[in-house]
Amino acid sequence: MTLVRLRRAAQLTLPHDIREAAHLKEGDYLEAEVTDAGILLRPVNIAGRGPTPAQEAEILDAVDKSRAFHAAQRRR
Repeated sequence: MTLVRLRRAAQLTLPHDIREAAHLKEGDYLEAEVTDAGILLRPVNIAGRGPTPAQEAEILDAVDKSRAFHAAQRRR
C-alpha cells in the first residue's frame, strides 16, 4: 500500500508505480467515486464520451427554455 498526501487545492500525486501499473500519463482523466471501501479512482477515456442521460435532459431543457424565450421576444 502506498501513502499519498493531499496537497494545496486538494491535489494529490499518484506515485510512479501506480501510474505505470494503470498506464496513466500526464493529462489523463480519472473518474472518482466514493465507495464503502474508500475512494475509487478509475481511468476514463473522454474522447468519445457523450453526456449522461441527466446531463442530456438538462441541456435539452436549457435549449427549450432559450427557444421559448426567443420566440416570445420575436412575437413582441
